[in-house]
Amino acid sequence: MESKIVKPPAVINANDREIDGVYSNVFFIAVSRAEFVLDFARVVPGVNGARLKARIIVSPYRMKALVQALQSQIESYESKFGKLEGEGSAAFGFQNRGNNPVIEQE
Repeated sequence: MESKIVKPPAVINANDREIDGVYSNVFFIAVSRAEFVLDFARVVPGVNGARLKARIIVSPYRMKALVQALQSQIESYESKFGKLEGEGSAAFGFQNRGNNPVIEQE
């Protein structure tokens, strides 16, 4: 029988501001040979463009692990709450002008 090393879960430290998280209703992905860049933004009615809320940069190997973890969590979600229908359309209650929201820097 092959033994497998099991790592304990990482401890994540967060201050009070970080623990609340950030809401995002749109995201963009850019890729290069060395990394994936995920931009999480928020689009609100009456505001031109999207405001960047978080940017996550990961290696291709970590991205693949993330995709596998997300797939596992989606399967778990669907087994508890039912299958997610549709294609997850980018359309939501309001639309921003143009196809690609502009990310404004502060």
